[in-house]
Amino acid sequence: MDKSVIKGCFLVLGLILIVSVSQAQSFQYQPDKPGKFIFNNQLNKCPNADVTRLKSNLTAVVEWVRLNDSVLDHPIGFDAMVGFSAYCFDGKSKIDDYGIRGSIGIAFHHFYTENGVSCRATGNTAHGTEIIINNPIYYISTQFDEAEFKTDDPPHLKQPLEKARENLKKYYTTAPVIKEIAPGVRLYAEGGWFKGILLIFNPDRPEIWIPVAVKEIMEAKLAYYRVKHEIDSINYEKMVAGWAKMDFNPDPDRTMKPRLYQVIKQEFENFTADELKLPAFAGSSEESGISSINASGEGRAVVRFNPACWDRSLPVTAVQYMSWRYRPETELELEKFKPRNGGLMDFTGLFFNSLPVEKLGELIERK
Repeated sequence: MDKSVIKGCFLVLGLILIVSVSQAQSFQYQPDKPGKFIFNNQLNKCPNADVTRLKSNLTAVVEWVRLNDSVLDHPIGFDAMVGFSAYCFDGKSKIDDYGIRGSIGIAFHHFYTENGVSCRATGNTAHGTEIIINNPIYYISTQFDEAEFKTDDPPHLKQPLEKARENLKKYYTTAPVIKEIAPGVRLYAEGGWFKGILLIFNPDRPEIWIPVAVKEIMEAKLAYYRVKHEIDSINYEKMVAGWAKMDFNPDPDRTMKPRLYQVIKQEFENFTADELKLPAFAGSSEESGISSINASGEGRAVVRFNPACWDRSLPVTAVQYMSWRYRPETELELEKFKPRNGGLMDFTGLFFNSLPVEKLGELIERK
């Protein structure tokens, strides 16, 4: 190879290395820079609620967390930004609801320099965590639901379908409990990056869930699919009539004739009398079938919300439940976080490591 070509290649490589080094040097995190604790109130001015008292209750939660967690109380490498938000209470909530729902957001806005200029992370670039207030089922449940009425469905079946659908939506599947950390502090399972869901509550109150028997949930499913079958059958006959006008006559056994109701009905009839009395579970195995329901404990428990869990002698502004995605980290996990995030420290993991989780029950308001 020509010496001039080789020399040119080395020159280009050198320039690339210089640019790479300069770019790396232009952006640096500042893990040792002292930060501040900053409060940002975003509560709505709800006409039917004592917002002042609600703010006071949420502030008390934040102050407790701050004083009991050194990472939040003495920010180093970030500014701790804390904000409130809440849904307005209209006084017409369903029986399942009582306390005003809200959230407390805690964000770690890390410091860095770019091209010699000091900066602070903004928006979604700042890691953090969120406490959900008075919505105990938020993270741990999935509601049963099916297709709603369509505008071109038979009008006389609209009300029956909506009634059956609303009844079905009373049922949920719930995540299993991993551990009772302390009275009123429970850890539920959750997949993914988090170690689980913390539910903080008054242990003297009734449980939030009522177990559901196989018979009950299967009857609710059949009630919906019975009406849906009527709708689908009428729509199917219209479709076949339309095909006939176009001289298109497919084999009935090969068309999409509605059969789902019969399949679920058969699954219901396959349960024994004893199985119908057992607690229902929803799974995805062959045993659970099209209905997803089984009596063998496979999958997640089927439940109904228990409105008696609320202490209605307390004001709606009281903090009766707190839900929290839990993410403590081991030393190894903290070290692995840095290279995956360009050298940034995992402030959220450090925060949870410093949080006295077993004492969180102190934050729930009681009589």
